[in-house]
Amino acid sequence: MAPPAICRLLHIPFKMYPSFPRGRHLSPPALHFFTRLILYIDVFIAINISRYRSCATRANSVARCARARSTSSSRSRASEVDADGLDRSVGLARVRGRSGGMVRVLSTAGARVSTAVERTRWDGRAARRGTGRATTRTRGGTVTRARARDGFIATKEESEGRMSERELVAGGRSGTTLLAKTKTNAQGVHTVSITMTNAPEGVERARDVSLHWGVLREETGQTWQMLPTELHPPNTKYYEGDKAMRSAFPVWGPINLVLDPKVTCVEFALYVEKTGQWINAADGGDFQIVLDSTPSQQQPSRPALPPQPAPTASAPKVERSSPPANETKFVPIEDPVERLIADIAHAEWEKVGSPELSAQARDDMLRSAADHIKYKLAKGMTLEAIAAHVGNGDVATPAVQKDYPTTTQSPITKPSSTEDFEKMAQVRATGDSDVKWSKLYNESGMKIYVETRERRGGGLQLQVLADSNEELIIHWGVTQITDGSWRPPPHGFSTQPTKSWSSSGSSWETEIAQVDNSIRAVTLDVPLNVNAREGVVFVLRTTSNKWIKNGSEDFFASLDGFTLERPKHQKREHKHKEEEHRKHDEQRKVEPVAPQVQQKPKVKVTAIKRERWDVDDIALDQGIFQNLGGYVAQDMVDKICSAESGATRSLMHRYNAGADMLEEMLVNGEPGLTALFCWFRFMALRQLVWNNDYNIKPREISAAQARMTEGLSAIYRNNPEHRDMVRLIMATIGRGGAGDVGQRIRDEILAVQQKNNCKGGMMEEWHQKLHNNTSPDDVPICEALLKFIAADCDINVYWAHLHANGIDAERMKSYDRQICSEPSFNRDQYEGLTTDLTEYLRTLKAVHSGADLDSAAEACLGYHQDACKGKEINIPPIHEVASERLAEILAVARELRTEDPLLALEAMIEARRYLWTWTRPNGKSNDRIKDVIYLDLALEGAARSVVEGSLESLPNRSPYEVLRITGLVIENLCMSTSGNHELRICLKEWQNVLEAARRQGDWALQGKAVCDRLQNTLGEISQRYIDALQPTALSMGDKLGVDGHVLGLFSEEIIRGTAAAPLSQMLRLLDPIIRNVADMGNWQIVSNAECAGVVVPVASLAEVQNVKYSEPTVTIADRVGGEEDIPVGVVAIITPDMPDVLSHCAVRARNEKVLFATVFDANELERMKGMAGKSVKLNPSSQGDDLQVDVLSSSVSNVSNTGNSTAAPISADISIIKRPFQGKFVATSSEFTPELVGGKSRNLQLLRGRVSDLIKLPPSVAMPFGTFDAILDIPENAKTKEQLTLLVSDLEKYDSTNSDGFKNLIKEVKSSIGTLKPSPELSANLQKAFEAESLGWPGDLITTEQGQKAWKTILNVWASKYNERAVLSCKKASLNHADLSMAVLCQPVVCARYAFVLHTVNPQNNDANEIYGELVCGLGEALVGNFPGRALSFKTSKNDLDKPTVVGFPSKSKGLFMEKDSLIFRSDSNGEDLEGFAGAGLYDSITMEEATLKNVDYSADNLITDEDKRQKLLSTISKVALEIETLCGSPQDIEGAISDDGQLWIVQTRPQV
Repeated sequence: MAPPAICRLLHIPFKMYPSFPRGRHLSPPALHFFTRLILYIDVFIAINISRYRSCATRANSVARCARARSTSSSRSRASEVDADGLDRSVGLARVRGRSGGMVRVLSTAGARVSTAVERTRWDGRAARRGTGRATTRTRGGTVTRARARDGFIATKEESEGRMSERELVAGGRSGTTLLAKTKTNAQGVHTVSITMTNAPEGVERARDVSLHWGVLREETGQTWQMLPTELHPPNTKYYEGDKAMRSAFPVWGPINLVLDPKVTCVEFALYVEKTGQWINAADGGDFQIVLDSTPSQQQPSRPALPPQPAPTASAPKVERSSPPANETKFVPIEDPVERLIADIAHAEWEKVGSPELSAQARDDMLRSAADHIKYKLAKGMTLEAIAAHVGNGDVATPAVQKDYPTTTQSPITKPSSTEDFEKMAQVRATGDSDVKWSKLYNESGMKIYVETRERRGGGLQLQVLADSNEELIIHWGVTQITDGSWRPPPHGFSTQPTKSWSSSGSSWETEIAQVDNSIRAVTLDVPLNVNAREGVVFVLRTTSNKWIKNGSEDFFASLDGFTLERPKHQKREHKHKEEEHRKHDEQRKVEPVAPQVQQKPKVKVTAIKRERWDVDDIALDQGIFQNLGGYVAQDMVDKICSAESGATRSLMHRYNAGADMLEEMLVNGEPGLTALFCWFRFMALRQLVWNNDYNIKPREISAAQARMTEGLSAIYRNNPEHRDMVRLIMATIGRGGAGDVGQRIRDEILAVQQKNNCKGGMMEEWHQKLHNNTSPDDVPICEALLKFIAADCDINVYWAHLHANGIDAERMKSYDRQICSEPSFNRDQYEGLTTDLTEYLRTLKAVHSGADLDSAAEACLGYHQDACKGKEINIPPIHEVASERLAEILAVARELRTEDPLLALEAMIEARRYLWTWTRPNGKSNDRIKDVIYLDLALEGAARSVVEGSLESLPNRSPYEVLRITGLVIENLCMSTSGNHELRICLKEWQNVLEAARRQGDWALQGKAVCDRLQNTLGEISQRYIDALQPTALSMGDKLGVDGHVLGLFSEEIIRGTAAAPLSQMLRLLDPIIRNVADMGNWQIVSNAECAGVVVPVASLAEVQNVKYSEPTVTIADRVGGEEDIPVGVVAIITPDMPDVLSHCAVRARNEKVLFATVFDANELERMKGMAGKSVKLNPSSQGDDLQVDVLSSSVSNVSNTGNSTAAPISADISIIKRPFQGKFVATSSEFTPELVGGKSRNLQLLRGRVSDLIKLPPSVAMPFGTFDAILDIPENAKTKEQLTLLVSDLEKYDSTNSDGFKNLIKEVKSSIGTLKPSPELSANLQKAFEAESLGWPGDLITTEQGQKAWKTILNVWASKYNERAVLSCKKASLNHADLSMAVLCQPVVCARYAFVLHTVNPQNNDANEIYGELVCGLGEALVGNFPGRALSFKTSKNDLDKPTVVGFPSKSKGLFMEKDSLIFRSDSNGEDLEGFAGAGLYDSITMEEATLKNVDYSADNLITDEDKRQKLLSTISKVALEIETLCGSPQDIEGAISDDGQLWIVQTRPQV
């Protein structure tokens, strides 16, 4: 058996197991160990099944066999009957032997017979005869053991295992005790079983407790190590990345751990999920299970000893006194089952001439022996009887092929004939099978060889080999030779290779492995019922979805042949009804095929043609959550909690209580309705009691539901501002109805039982529940019954559907009228029950499932149900709503939802658009608006289900179809989300992307930008739900005793159930498709630098601004706005966020040689977060689109970093030159000098009169350096000066790592500056300068309102000297912050349509011949500030300025627009343009009038939609950049704007850092 197959049976991935090499093969000892373990487990299961047939007979047989075998000298093994130990119980017990082996005890009413398993010792004399004889010490003395066949068995190394057990006691009062059993085999592999013998106090079920654990190894010290996922026990997950593993205890039995030899200890604690309680050992620390990695008396392994030849004249017998150094030491097999397997295998080996065997052939023989034992047990033989036959030499195993492959195999050559394929198949086949037939096909240009073999243990082995250069998958199922219909394989099949999966309800798929360059092969071992003439039906599929068939038919393979036989229809006469049933039962045993239930023929539907709708028609400006501050209507919460005790009596009481509260909740607005929603949501999640021993009629529950939902519908119509909250509440409640609709639940179940003769068992229990208190659980119960029947009464299907809907056996037993039985039907009932339960499901959904599409559609279109107990149901169509058009659309939506997601989605969205006339705020009136709302909710939910169900298939669709589906998902979200302005803009932009894709134009970059914008929008929507709902849920949940886990995920789970969830899934799936089309990598490198550091994930870069890292740190930040500074010690910033390449943060990163990269691949981001605490080396590509991440084994201190790894100054030569006051309060542009103003002012003056007419420069006035100090010194500000001096002194000494205290101190400093008063001299001089420069004067700074506003703005610019990031940057660079002087540049605001930033040397690749630019709509603050999303980015070669290249389209959703004339006051300090220090963006430029924040609609912007105009504008901007660089004589960082009249303005330029 190949290692993958062994490990598959053990659920161990061979390539992941820590103690084994990472290659394709296990070591021979390890391979042998796992092979024997598998065979042992396999046979032991069969034994335990067989033993129940005749316990007494078996006990006697064991005794006889044990006595017989104990005296046998040829083939016996030492066994002993323990006559002294009598046990009055009956069953199977297990006791521990002295050696640690397990002794099995079969006990009867008067005696206990044990088979002793003892250790044996090597007898050196055995080697001299080629066989081994061992001795066993028992209480009665020494018994000689049977000979061991070293020719067969001794070629594998075996050794005893050691076993121990101990009781672990928890500390405190929990009362918890555990039993830990450990066993270490000869190879050092540990098996640890942990059983909870006493559960913690207050815990009823073991599965409510989790094992929180890790393992220790010598090389890793006391740090907990994790095991790969494939080695986890069931129900195990990683805790917080890879800090620990957490495994839930099973319902019964132990948690079993299999650990590699290097593990020295298992450490764990217990965690109670419901209460959050931690349980530790009695000493207060973790529980510890220390493991011994050195097996006792274990001898070093030696090569296998080949069998000794028989003595002949030419080959004399060789005598040896002890095993030679190169000979394998024989270790006897002590377990009776293993001995029996070995005996049978050895006998078979002797039959075929005792050849030298390969490891594969030996394993095949062992497996054949195990199958033989299972076969005999199935026939009724006992284990002892089989052993007796072996002892007598009667091993009735089928003949075995004699051409077993040896250890030396020739390389595979490409087969060209049937004989070549046969040889390859023979090599792959197991030794326990016989060829029945084979055939070579030639289909689709490839040779396909099919061979069937009969397994001696029963079943069919199918081998398929194909000569194909393309990867293949076998799509297969099971059928009868006389049938041909596909069925899933029976339980218990296995495959090689192991990669198999269920592809549908009737078929499986298995990957076909590549065994040579073009040869692919697969082996299927399927336990078919050969007596029923079953076989395997299959086709082949390439990974490109090309299907390969046998001509026009499916391939078929059975033991009888490769051709399906069509049955002849014969009539049979039966004399008696009893005889007919008897034959039917016999046939059922042989042929378990469910009869086909006749289904109603489907009406053929075709794709609909959509109407032309305007996106803005679905504007939803009302209904958006407004309670974003988390206000809790505590009075309403308390009122609900007080009503809970009465509401537990029945659902009727709960619905009526909710209806009674509606008006009062509405008076409390959104917070009141939020409280009502949380209450009903907890109910829907089954966190509240639905019924408490109260008998209620279904019609009464239905009427209460109707009352509640009618009240909610009225709020929906009359109070559109609460639209979203009302929809959430209605989704938790069934539609309900008055009169016969509810009563029919009670009446119809009786009719179902009577018609189908199923009045007992589960159906009767369910009937009693329905009569007593029907609930929403009844819908999935009915659905589960229908699935159960369709699966030929497969109980696993029944429970799977119930579990998927949150219903388990415990819940069903908790009903007032318990359901304890499982369903059971005979086949005569199938058709009738299917028809009647389908109709009954319709009744249940009419009451309980308001948002079910089928039920909601029928309620709107009208439907009829025949009379039951004299009562018909006639629901009329809704006036004006029901129409042929709606019926057509809904028919397509319902029929195609499982067949074609694109066409179904189109129909669903079209139906929602059709209903929009009534569902929109202030929509058209209708007296049945409730049913219209429920249909709209059902369509929304159905669209979500269609998308989620088709995600796996979407990568196989064309990109254009995926784009269309995404557009429909966006449209669905638009109609479900109030305040949808941003979503509507995205929908319009997406329609442009679709049109570009349809024309096969360049759409990918635009598509990426819209996807990025949508991601930001979804984040805002998600936060809106959390802010509005979570505080109320927490307040109410604590009072009602709701599970803490449910509370923690309350808002998150609601979001997952909205129309936003499928869009998020679509975007994640779409992102790699778009990046592939756009030729984008997984990364965008914003600042290129190699580095190494310790990975530290953070929520945002802003939250660690004050942190000083003591070692080089790689920060993984979910959020980076663009204005942040780089924290001390950070050498790399990795983020999924999209800061602009020219943002202040990006400029600082390049200045400090810090790696700054955006990761687009979500999986890569999670992988890096999983490296938290590890040292990594980061190597970005020169192209800036990839990043290599390597985990380091050594400390990062051993790796050199070029970036910001310490708090040392950037350069010792950098300093700020103090600029004293020069006696001038104001300077005009002609007076700008280095002693008065900073670089912004001087560089503009340098350009005046020298630039072309194309460039406009704004008029400028400056308040020079030292003006702030001069104002501080006037008498009116003496008190402020004193206060400010003390605060600044404190700030210089304050520890900035105290983030909150540091921020509060800065706030005080700024507040103090804000109290300064201007002098009359300053105001007068400023007015004069403004008039000289033709700047609009706002008015006197002291006496006029506008003048005071201007003065307040100037003070805020001065105060920005003490911005947190500015102070920290100076500290980090060891610059004296006190020397910083702030001039203020006064300019008019350019009412910009677009703003841009240009770097005349491309910062991404440092190409001096390339200009890089970014452009946004509105003012430039949206570009350099903290605005989510990307700007339009481009690059232009200086050699070809007429051909700029767009490298990214804009995704910023917001822009700042100045809608009236205003002034801007810009910071112009002496610390911004220092060489080697990026001071830009540390200080503020502020407009006097506040700009308006608006959503930006790129869908109607010529910059995006008109390529010619875009190219012309970007080319003009690039030419201006080159002109300014030439005039200034160095690379420049330029800021400018395009005004509404098309003028190009340069507002500032400075040297590019």
